[in-house]
Amino acid sequence: KYDLDMKQLIHNILKKAGVRIINRNTMFKKRLEYLSKYPVSQYVDLFLESYEYVVKLEKYIPNIKFKDVANGICVSINEMEFVIETNEEFFIISEIFIDYDYNFLFQKQVVVIDIGMNIGIASLFFSKMENVSKVYAYEPIKDTYSNALENFELNPKLKNKIIPHNFGLGKTTRNETFMFDPKVKGNTGVRGIKSASYQNSNSKETRDVSIVDVATVFETIKSENTNANFVFKIDCEGAEYEIFEKLHDANLIASAKIFMIEWHDEGSQLLEKILLDNNFVVFSRKLAVNSGMLYAYNTAK
Repeated sequence: KYDLDMKQLIHNILKKAGVRIINRNTMFKKRLEYLSKYPVSQYVDLFLESYEYVVKLEKYIPNIKFKDVANGICVSINEMEFVIETNEEFFIISEIFIDYDYNFLFQKQVVVIDIGMNIGIASLFFSKMENVSKVYAYEPIKDTYSNALENFELNPKLKNKIIPHNFGLGKTTRNETFMFDPKVKGNTGVRGIKSASYQNSNSKETRDVSIVDVATVFETIKSENTNANFVFKIDCEGAEYEIFEKLHDANLIASAKIFMIEWHDEGSQLLEKILLDNNFVVFSRKLAVNSGMLYAYNTAK
């Protein structure tokens, strides 16, 4: 009885302090029962790990579907399909389809440049937009690039708009070696160990990648799409600074109509200054101590 009284006392104190007490076995059982309505068994561990994202996606996307496939969980959203292998990729779906991180609205036809294609979710999101005529997409990691191509094949009506490339963009053309963990593919890039995901990773893997001069690439895109409105989505784990410096030095910033940028580690001030100097209206949002989002629109006619 004394032990029971002490447990109850401790429980009451923690509850008043705002601490949530969870019986992990009970929680696991409830989650398993809840998710059992979907035909997912081979990757049930991933499904359980991503439970909170699954519930969130269900809430905002009533027609969403999940099922096992050979190499992961297939997620179906609004006639689009993606194969998801990690909890991080569930998070990315939530960012794009619920938080609408890249949901720009523009009446004219545009060409999107997706720097940091990852497994292709954002590229497919863009290609679904009627006013997007092409998506030029860049992903330097071969493993991740292959995942993106598989997702594009699942969406034959949309893939023809997407022009994927297995290299990254930067200030210079060169070769690099990146840290790599298949569980956090979206955190791979020049920032390396600065990423909290890699600080907590046990992976010893690396990948050799190719980086190409962004100014040269953009000049080629411009020549292929005369008088087009260009929209940049940039999420490339630290390379955004060198990309912006090179575009600025080459007088190419003003050639774009919209920028959507996730910055990392070095703050937003440099990017904001370059955008303001080029007649952009800038909306700046901090996500964490070392990351944030910038949205910018070119006001020049």
